[in-house]
Amino acid sequence: MTLATLSTLSITFIIFSGVFLLAGWVAIRFRKNRELHRNCMLGATTFAVLFLVTYIWRWSVFGSKSFEGQGVWRTIYFGVLIPHVLLAITVGPMAARLIYLAGFKKDYTAHRRLARIVLPIWLFVVGSGWFIYYMLYIAKF
Repeated sequence: MTLATLSTLSITFIIFSGVFLLAGWVAIRFRKNRELHRNCMLGATTFAVLFLVTYIWRWSVFGSKSFEGQGVWRTIYFGVLIPHVLLAITVGPMAARLIYLAGFKKDYTAHRRLARIVLPIWLFVVGSGWFIYYMLYIAKF
């Protein structure tokens, strides 16, 4: 696979993760449909894992891509990249905890309380991931 193919595949996976995440939130928040919520959230988690696999694959084969922009664009890029990386590291363990709380422990109160924190973080990671992809692979400097 080429760098472009792996990059496109990984960003597609993270976008699908975000779509399933929002669909799961709508399912529980507005429709009170636990089964649809569960399925969407497991879909979001699956696509996030697929993203991680393709990201690591791309990195191991092609290495890191340097940001080519300068000046204010470089500041903006790293201003988004740094919180993106730090928060992305936290999403996996928190998502696993959410699955444990709802799926195994059936503690929906604790699940809901933690989900209110995890949802905006995960959405930020998805959105900032797309922004980083755009800055690295699409924007022309």
